[in-house]
Amino acid sequence: MFSGADRKFFRSAKAYVAALAALFACACITCAEASESAQRGMVASADGAGAVQDRICRVFEENKNSVVKVFAQKERDFGGDIGVKMKLDVGSGVLVSKDGHVMTSAFVVYGSKKIWVEWRGILLAAKLAGVDPLTTTAIIKIDGDFKSKNPAIVHMNTSGDLAPVGSLLVSISYEMGLPAAPRFGLASGYNIEFGGAFLPTVYMRTTIPSYNGGTGGAVFDLDGNFAGLTIASLPEIGGSFLLPAKAAARIRDDIILCGEPVYSWFGLRAEDRDFENGTKVVVNLVAENGPAKKAGFMPGDIILEVCGKPVENNTQMRALTFFVRPGEVAKFKVLRGDKTLRLDIVAGKMDSEIIKSAEKGLAPEFGDGGRPTDVRAHGSAKTGAPADGNTPEK
Repeated sequence: MFSGADRKFFRSAKAYVAALAALFACACITCAEASESAQRGMVASADGAGAVQDRICRVFEENKNSVVKVFAQKERDFGGDIGVKMKLDVGSGVLVSKDGHVMTSAFVVYGSKKIWVEWRGILLAAKLAGVDPLTTTAIIKIDGDFKSKNPAIVHMNTSGDLAPVGSLLVSISYEMGLPAAPRFGLASGYNIEFGGAFLPTVYMRTTIPSYNGGTGGAVFDLDGNFAGLTIASLPEIGGSFLLPAKAAARIRDDIILCGEPVYSWFGLRAEDRDFENGTKVVVNLVAENGPAKKAGFMPGDIILEVCGKPVENNTQMRALTFFVRPGEVAKFKVLRGDKTLRLDIVAGKMDSEIIKSAEKGLAPEFGDGGRPTDVRAHGSAKTGAPADGNTPEK
């Protein structure tokens, strides 16, 4: 027989064991739930990676036929006993009209004797329609009735904003003259100058390398929107520069409609300066008798807004002024001392000779053996132009 103390003890022990059993059961449930949750996370992670892969594949398949291979036959003077020989440059390009207009790198086609476009395995003759030596882009036109082939073209969104830094991007090009292939990377930044030289507009910097033949290729975001044209290789960082879609569309329209790029002139230069309350865009040059001078600008003015949009740095200002056409009014809001002023600039037209003078950078000078005497002649990234040469021998 158990005493009262024994019975009390066993009752307590049973309660304790029951509590332990309940705790153990809860622990098992918790572990099972944790394991199940981890498995769900792994599946979700795999699904996420698969979704990105599917998007890349879809962007490539939907756009590969709007990216073409470009061949350009050129003369090269090797000097000495060799003399003048013909060579074949190869690059990439994007179809920008149903009529057969192709946007490509000016370094591929400038100074060519003959140009061909390879589209869906078909070799088609083409002619140079116009060149912009400032952005180092060119438009060529496929001969004949190309529209009847109902080609796929790259649609350039003229109202879209620049892709945010960190955006996932897919490039399509004909590197080394091989079949069209995709590359994957990120938008890593934006530049208005490089190596001490100013670029004509804001360029997107990417982590996507561009090798021989890749210049002139198209870059898209994962939704299939055209992000820009590859125009410069950055081999030092394994990346490239893009002319953003909106800027590319502007140059496309100028060349197709006018045969040449049409740039505005403000007679104004500004720089970023650091103040206690942040960076400001400060005017440091006003050209005599220029549009900005006539509008009342003075050195030292702090630019607050352009065309109704606030600007915090020179990059933002140049992204806006690049799209102002000659004859249009650009409305500025500036701070002069403690006064806020509204100044309107009627944009002038940049002299065509100024633009044409930049063409000398598109034709490299060759020394002995046919090699360029200066890498910048091929368009170093230091000048905001392609650095990959685009000169595979055939």
